[in-house]
Amino acid sequence: MQTLNKSYSARQKDHRTYLVVNSIACLGISVHLALIPLFFLLGLETLSAINIFSFFIWLIAWWVNRSGKHDLAIGLMTCEVIFHTSMVVPIMGWNAGFQYYLIGAIPFGLFNARFNGKLIVLVSVSLCLLFISLDAFTRDVIPALITPTAIKIINYINTAIAFAAIGVISYYFRVASLTLEQKLELLAHTDSLTGLYNRRRMQELLELQIALFSRNQLKFSLIIVDIDHFKKINDTYGHFCGDYVLVEVASFMKKNLRVGNVIARWGGEEFLIMLPDTDINGARIVAENIRKAVADKHFHLADDDFSVTMTFGLVQHKKENSLEESLKQADTALYEGKHAGRNRVIG
Repeated sequence: MQTLNKSYSARQKDHRTYLVVNSIACLGISVHLALIPLFFLLGLETLSAINIFSFFIWLIAWWVNRSGKHDLAIGLMTCEVIFHTSMVVPIMGWNAGFQYYLIGAIPFGLFNARFNGKLIVLVSVSLCLLFISLDAFTRDVIPALITPTAIKIINYINTAIAFAAIGVISYYFRVASLTLEQKLELLAHTDSLTGLYNRRRMQELLELQIALFSRNQLKFSLIIVDIDHFKKINDTYGHFCGDYVLVEVASFMKKNLRVGNVIARWGGEEFLIMLPDTDINGARIVAENIRKAVADKHFHLADDDFSVTMTFGLVQHKKENSLEESLKQADTALYEGKHAGRNRVIG
């Protein structure tokens, strides 16, 4: 189960990287396609040729990314940005704004899984030094064939493109951050095997229910459920079978509960069900329905068919009881059911 979860997480991460690289690659390809005729019309054939070369580099990076080699694609695109900036800014001058692409290369490089902390700092410092050097040596460069108005327009376009690239990168960073937050919250609240709430989350929900009960006297009942002879299942069929039974039983119980009812894995083969707005008679009906449904279910594993039974301990919370006392009463009812022969509802 853990291996499957890790593989799923890896696929999700790769897909996000693919999306951001694909988006930036499409933007870069479009930009260079536009610059090729622009520089040619301005009489800057050398820059037009450079952009033809850059266009093919970005096209290759796009294709490499689609092939699943995301880190290589990021490396190609980052190197091309450095090359293109170093070639174009000395000719077009600082005021044309081509150096702004270097700023976007820093967060973009963070998607490269091969970049560790030291390498990220090294790349960032190197890009900063290149940016400062271009400022120092190209600040006064004014291309003879281009009017100041045209330079200003090109600067605005480059600024917009640089902000667009950073915006796309920031968007995917935010998506990755939200996904991680949701995953951490899920891990903190759920049982990794069954997918049900874990004991910690159920404790929080019980405390909320107690607060509602104290304020509005909204009745609720608790059911503690234990799988009968679970150790025998493990000893006879192995722990893999035991896990299979826990997952199947958890899923089956959840499907047989109504909206608003809450179920959690309470520990080992024990489950706890909270039934808001339900008295002891309603809880007994719910428990009996689940007991019969599970007892009638046939479990299949390899060439063996077997059945599983469960025992239920019930309690309706009373105002004179604390939460711990109600849980203890349900647990006592459960063990009464165990001693009475199992596969029954007590409470």
